[in-house]
Amino acid sequence: MDKALIVYFILLAVTIAAIRFAFYSLKKAGEAYFYAAQLTSEQSLRRKLSRKAVLAGNKAAYPIYALSNPTEFDSHKPMKPFKFKGVRCIFTDYYIPTRYHNDISYEQGDFYEELLGFKDGKRNGYDFFMNCMEALEPEDDCVIMFMPCSKNWHYKRRFSALNDFLEDYYPESSNGYNFIMYTGERESLHLTKDRTKKSLEQNYYINCDLTGKKVVVVDDLFTTGSSIFDFKKQIEKKGGKVSYALFLGKTFQMPDKFDIWFTAWCNTRGD
Repeated sequence: MDKALIVYFILLAVTIAAIRFAFYSLKKAGEAYFYAAQLTSEQSLRRKLSRKAVLAGNKAAYPIYALSNPTEFDSHKPMKPFKFKGVRCIFTDYYIPTRYHNDISYEQGDFYEELLGFKDGKRNGYDFFMNCMEALEPEDDCVIMFMPCSKNWHYKRRFSALNDFLEDYYPESSNGYNFIMYTGERESLHLTKDRTKKSLEQNYYINCDLTGKKVVVVDDLFTTGSSIFDFKKQIEKKGGKVSYALFLGKTFQMPDKFDIWFTAWCNTRGD
């Protein structure tokens, strides 16, 4: 056999072995970065380690990187007003669905518990309400109304503390807590699997004239916007205009894998 051919095959074998070793090393590095990201509680370090794991090809690290860097993947930011269907909206933080709870930080877990506590009437929501009102700066004569719930007792449990708070500390605003009258019960929208395809069954009516009034709507969670859109239509039928909406949380939508990888790649120089 020609010596040149022998050398060629040797070099080819060495090259293939080197490439395989490089991929193996990259895989192991990705696993190491992933496990390190899982173990750390410091958010900036968690973001840095998970980004390195993503770039090393570790698929399990994708959700951790997205959740450690949510403002990179959502056009709406906490405590930054945004427009939805002509309504100036605001929320305090991201709500992370339970399917991602193996990958969330301690702070994200604490906020999840805070939001559930508010929904169940165990948290009064005073700070959330005051901070959002200060950021939005609505007119003093607005009517403050609360998002109707699936059941009357859910509505009272969730918003009664804020109702009392408004009576004492926001006397210049009209309190619309008692403007909602319930006609029955409906399925909870938050319990449905695909909220984008679920139509909201109306189980209430508004018992007053809102002609010429600007309305501030208070709710626990913004996900698809279907609830605020439906409530807005009912308020408009009574002559009112929904100008502002306050949400304790906004559901974080997990981006696709390419978006996560591309964002990690673009942030390479950030380390």
